[in-house]
Order: sequence, then structure tokens, then C-alpha cells
Amino acid sequence: MDEVKALWDADEPEPIYVAEEAPAHIGWAALKRYWQVSEPRRSEHFIQLSDLLVREIAPDVAHAFYTLSWNVFIYNNRLYPKPIGGTVRATTLLRRKKKGWRLFHHIEAPLASLIQLKDAHEKNVDPALFALLKEKGVEVER
Repeated sequence: MDEVKALWDADEPEPIYVAEEAPAHIGWAALKRYWQVSEPRRSEHFIQLSDLLVREIAPDVAHAFYTLSWNVFIYNNRLYPKPIGGTVRATTLLRRKKKGWRLFHHIEAPLASLIQLKDAHEKNVDPALFALLKEKGVEVER
């Protein structure tokens, strides 16, 4: 989490972070509460970005839009005792600083439940079905 915190512009007076699973976190106190992890040495976060689109929208200010896939295990969490993960669309505003680009505004937009369910069904197909279809000369996208 220290690495995630370091991505944020410490000079921003009122950062905004809207995580998909929680109300908006506005200001440093709210972000610090959200980032608190019980047993940080035993918890883990893994994030991947894809489909990145970046554009400068003002001098030293950029907008990034991307797909964010997150995975987390929070040690000793009663609500989620097992690792969980998901994929969201994200939009982030960044400011150029001496040490590089830093976030000051980040919003995650989850996919609609219908899309999530469709994706889950498509990912759950047994590879044997694709083999059977191929034997019949039917090529379908995986």
C-alpha cells in the first residue's frame, strides 16, 4: 500500500478516490482510512492495467482511461476470508510533479452486472467444448 500511496500527489489539498465498492473518499483523512489494511505484512494487492489511453488536457495535467484488474487478499477479513478480484474501467487525473506524474482524482466504474455475468459464463466454458466444435469445423472466439 505504501507504493499505491506514493502514486498520489501529496500537495493536492483535496484528493478524490471513488473505488467501485465504496462511497467516494474525499480528502486525505478519508483516503488514509480506506488504505488501512489489517496485518499489511500478510495482506496482498495485485493490480494490472490494460487498454491504456492517455491525453494531456492542460499544461502538466493528464487524463488516463484504462481497464484495471484488481486482486486482493486482506488477512483476517471476516467478510472476504479468501482472495477476491475484479475488473473495472477507470479514469484518473494526474499532475506532473518533479518526481513524475501523480494522481489527484481517480474513479472506478464497474461493469454492469449483465456484462459481468456474461463474461463469467464465457470464462467458465470447458475447453473440451471448443475441441468438439473444432472437430465439426466451427471456429469460435475464446
